[in-house]
Amino acid sequence: MFFNKDNTVNKQKNKTTVKVSESTAVLKNIIYTAVFAAIICITTMTVRIPSIGGYYHIGDAFIYLAATCLPFPYALAAGAVGGSLSDLLSGYAIYAVPTFIIKACIAGVFTSKKSKVLCGRNFIAIIIASFITVGGYYITYLILYGFAGALTDVYGNIGQAVASAVVFTAIAAAVDRTKIKDRIFK
Repeated sequence: MFFNKDNTVNKQKNKTTVKVSESTAVLKNIIYTAVFAAIICITTMTVRIPSIGGYYHIGDAFIYLAATCLPFPYALAAGAVGGSLSDLLSGYAIYAVPTFIIKACIAGVFTSKKSKVLCGRNFIAIIIASFITVGGYYITYLILYGFAGALTDVYGNIGQAVASAVVFTAIAAAVDRTKIKDRIFK
């Protein structure tokens, strides 16, 4: 704390400190976003089951986790970038843009403001995210392959949504039990 000639406190140093801590928080969120995007991309690319038009995966479980740990805009970015990057790197570039939109939408229904990952709101968000996934890819397939092509993919997307929900629930229970969210993201 510095005093001016008239003994008033110069708070410039405090403002600078606040700016440094704010920029540090932003930097941490950017780093966590990049880590989650990488985890989403890797789990989407490596844990997958081939299907008619692409593949089914559990990467959405990590989008849900990112959305329950990161602030809203960072969660959207992690889900959208991680999901669409996996499409680009796996040879399914045709799905990259729809995936970007769909994954951002599913991340948007979760909350990171609760201390627990698996709270009531996030449990309901799993159901909403499943409908967004199935509906979003139905529309994508409808545009790309017509009505018959879109119908063939619905069951696979339901299976993917259920598998991601089960994996997320297990991970969320472990995160809540160990209180990792409180130690890392607060």
